[in-house]
Amino acid sequence: MELAAENTKIRRTRAQAIRDRVQIRLATDEAGPMIAAVLKSNDIELPGASWEKVFPHWLIACDKDAPEGQETIGCIMVMPAKPFGFLEFLFTKKTAPYKLRVIAFRKLAQQGVATLSLAGSSWALGTVEPGNKAFLQILDNH
Repeated sequence: MELAAENTKIRRTRAQAIRDRVQIRLATDEAGPMIAAVLKSNDIELPGASWEKVFPHWLIACDKDAPEGQETIGCIMVMPAKPFGFLEFLFTKKTAPYKLRVIAFRKLAQQGVATLSLAGSSWALGTVEPGNKAFLQILDNH
């Protein structure tokens, strides 16, 4: 019986394995300093900001296979409201591998929109730096 179970294991592709490394979670208050670190790695420092209470307004992307354990590699602030909600501060850690950053970025954006939708928001609004032409193009296409 064990042999039959072993032969029926589903094999994942490399792309699936990398995609599955990135997990999205609702940030608890303990994640505040990790969110601040992600923002700092993108040259965003908010002097005087207290990162002690971030729940329930942030989602974080974690690399579950990081050598240090669940490393936070991305974040997004989600502010649900009706009829529209806000998605802000979508960033990934620049030191994370490129493929993981792209996957984290996509998963955070998708989960942010899903969170707003679940809360009853009809629209998702956010701010994009005008100089970020690549991201503006992605938004225009979707």
